[in-house]
Amino acid sequence: MRPHQPVNQMGDDVLLSVVVAILVFLSTAVSIGLAAYVRYRIDHPIADSFGRLLAAYGLWAGCYLRMLLGPPGVLTRAAVVGQGIAAAFSIAAWFAFVIDYTGDSEWIPDTAPRLLWLWAGVHGFLRISNPNDLFISEIVYDSFGLFVLPLEVYGPLTRGTFLVTTLLLLFTFGLLVRFIRRAQSLYRYQAIIILGAVVVNTASTLLFLFDVRLHPQLDLTPVLYAGQGVVIWIALYRYDFLRRAPVAADRFFREMADPAVIVDDELTVIEYNEAATRVVGTLDKRAKLTEPDAEGFSERVQAAIENPETPVEVTTNESPARVYDLEVTAVTDQFDLTQGYVVVLRDITDRKQRERQLEEQNDRLEEFADVVSHDLRNPLSTAEGWAAAITDALDGEEPDVETARMGLEHIATSHNRMDELIGMLLTMARQGQTVADPEPVSIEDCATDAWATAETGELELAVAGDRTVAADPARLRQAFENLFRNANDHGEASMVTVTTTPDGFAVEDDGTGIDSDDYEALFEFGYSTDDEGTGIGLAVVKRIIEAHGWRIAVDERDDGGTCFEITGVST
Repeated sequence: MRPHQPVNQMGDDVLLSVVVAILVFLSTAVSIGLAAYVRYRIDHPIADSFGRLLAAYGLWAGCYLRMLLGPPGVLTRAAVVGQGIAAAFSIAAWFAFVIDYTGDSEWIPDTAPRLLWLWAGVHGFLRISNPNDLFISEIVYDSFGLFVLPLEVYGPLTRGTFLVTTLLLLFTFGLLVRFIRRAQSLYRYQAIIILGAVVVNTASTLLFLFDVRLHPQLDLTPVLYAGQGVVIWIALYRYDFLRRAPVAADRFFREMADPAVIVDDELTVIEYNEAATRVVGTLDKRAKLTEPDAEGFSERVQAAIENPETPVEVTTNESPARVYDLEVTAVTDQFDLTQGYVVVLRDITDRKQRERQLEEQNDRLEEFADVVSHDLRNPLSTAEGWAAAITDALDGEEPDVETARMGLEHIATSHNRMDELIGMLLTMARQGQTVADPEPVSIEDCATDAWATAETGELELAVAGDRTVAADPARLRQAFENLFRNANDHGEASMVTVTTTPDGFAVEDDGTGIDSDDYEALFEFGYSTDDEGTGIGLAVVKRIIEAHGWRIAVDERDDGGTCFEITGVST
């Protein structure tokens, strides 16, 4: 023991000893606590190896705490031996953790970490037995503030252990540097933090070995390694996907024209761009997608995650409605664990409209084929039959003039019917052609002009509201004429009202309405609820509306009558 110290120096040592005791106690408690938390509360491929590392750090700090607080004796000597054993197991645990973290366990044989664990065990046995003082030459005691602190004098094999330890640390540094160079930028920062903490800690340990210390008896290595464990824990489980999102947003999301949202594995919003708010609505960082979720967006995201092969679409409530293809890409770490998802919405409105137009064209072709093969064939067959009858009637010695005359009348009737059908087919074909050059058209003006030329009888017209739409004025006027004529001929109405809606416009009447069973067939070519009807008026309306890229639907008014609603209208 040192014979004499100045009063000021003694006071400083007392304060330092108290601070060190607190730090060592915290290092022990935090390391053991984090080890238990990681081991039993976190499901992660490296949780086991990291938990063992923290446990070794905690054991190391715990032994040093006993050395610091305990009086000289057998237990203190056991703590001196124990801290060296814990240090060896810490090195083995660090090596196992690094190869798990970097993924180098794929090429480093499993025997390597096992041999290190065996080495740590043998090292521990030799420290305990200490043959010929090869590991511990002696243990000396000196006062340190409030405590009497033991310090081991290293034997020859201990310095050899330091050499092996240094080489192992340098090797793991190389593995981390290699991982940083080939890792994605998302994980590079995490690995840099881990490497930086270990390098600083190792440098501090080397300074201690070269007698650069705060106090001759003081060894802060256990505290530094416990601190290293805390830094690694923060890097692994706190500096994670939540902290990486801003980097991705700055470089990627903010420059995207497509709506994009980043969520974690629990669908908590991490980042989003401005385009996303226009489609999805209000988004709040750190809040679940379901809070709020007026568009049902979270359900569609969940569906895309659960069934990635099934296309998922999102249709907005804006006017006109837009259709988006929802793409979800999982963001995984180096362990292939899903940390979150990148949700991107691709605008496919134009594509869906082209698909719908193509489908409608195919339907019209099929309808045309049905008319040609059935409706047109009937009068043609009738004409052919009567032509044969006329031939038979005139071939005899006494021609049957009456039969021939009747046959000619039937042939003329059949030809008139064929001419009527051909005219109807031409009308349908023309009105079904896509509007190529729409013009700004006032709904009020177009409806008023159509009313002036349509057969409306005693009906009255009311136009409630106006809007300008992009349309072919002549064809839109014909659509209004047919709708007005339909109300006059079939609805027993007294008033027709044209109104505007957020997504288009509507034509309503106060008549008897249409049976809901007829809704589906109402727009089919040749279908009519009136025996004298041609079944072409509403079919033409549907073709005109669809040629503009709009949609038409029929429904019953709350107070009776019929409502034809046109939606998807662009202004």
